[in-house]
Amino acid sequence: MTQDNPPAVPAVPSISRPPLPPDAGVHSLQLDIDQTRDELAATLDDLFATFNPAVQIRSHPVLFASLFLAAVAAATGAVLTFRRGRARARR
Repeated sequence: MTQDNPPAVPAVPSISRPPLPPDAGVHSLQLDIDQTRDELAATLDDLFATFNPAVQIRSHPVLFASLFLAAVAAATGAVLTFRRGRARARR
């Protein structure tokens, strides 16, 4: 029986480098650990930059400027509405 469609999930997860051979020496293991540590550090840097407000503001200044102006306009509108309501209540 032949299989026409490939499996949806690969049997072996794809990795960026081949696995170490079973007879790898200490230096090969240390090099693999250092490479893994560098990849993890790069991933964490990217992740923290994603949730860092300063980085996001620098990356999207127009968006954050518009959000700031919208917040100021909403606060001004709320204050004016509140003052108008209090002025009418005094009469």
